[in-house]
Amino acid sequence: MDQKKRKSIGILGGTFDPPHWGHLRLAEHFSKVLQLDHIIWMPAGQPWQKGSNITPAKHRLAMSEYAIETLHDLFVDHHIYTKIEISTLEMSREGPSYAIDTAQELRALYGPDASITWLMGQDSWLNLKTWHKWSELPKYVHLAVASRPMDGLNPETGRLEGLFADKQTEDPQLLQLSPNGHVLFDQSLQINLASSDLRDGFYNHSSWDELADAIPPLVLEYIEAKGLYRNT
Repeated sequence: MDQKKRKSIGILGGTFDPPHWGHLRLAEHFSKVLQLDHIIWMPAGQPWQKGSNITPAKHRLAMSEYAIETLHDLFVDHHIYTKIEISTLEMSREGPSYAIDTAQELRALYGPDASITWLMGQDSWLNLKTWHKWSELPKYVHLAVASRPMDGLNPETGRLEGLFADKQTEDPQLLQLSPNGHVLFDQSLQINLASSDLRDGFYNHSSWDELADAIPPLVLEYIEAKGLYRNT
């Protein structure tokens, strides 16, 4: 077997409405755990499950760019050498935005040998069965799930029992050694932030300190400058 390290790519997809420190911590954590060469920050275009009340794509893209600037500085400070790039692949796609289409396109782009991993928190994992053609994802990518305090999971493992049972692992090396097909559970990162809660915080006039603890400063400044998430 060729022992040369595979190219290792992480996909961090989401609406990013707005991006928050949980997204950045997830990216940093899995960059180290999976020894990622690249992280692709993938803002959704028209997320079919989110309805029509999402912030326009141009603002979510701008906030994502500011979030990535902060993430880059964080990587430099922590001596992490993962390349970060933003992709408008989903934003450029007309109609509903499906993860399976993105996974197929990225597999075609990076070839059959690269290790490609879709990074997610447990909120996304809990909703996975509602994703379009969710069961086909392991044909193209790995899944890496970070812990988050939530109900409805096995208290010992934090898993939904039976979902991809034959693919589940706690060994990140398996994802590094193969291109796709594994589901990694990582219980060492606890994230309890959600963009929906932060939007509610703006609408309900939460204190600046509360919002600043959850949202990177450059993103927060953009939100304030553009008057986003305010009642009209």
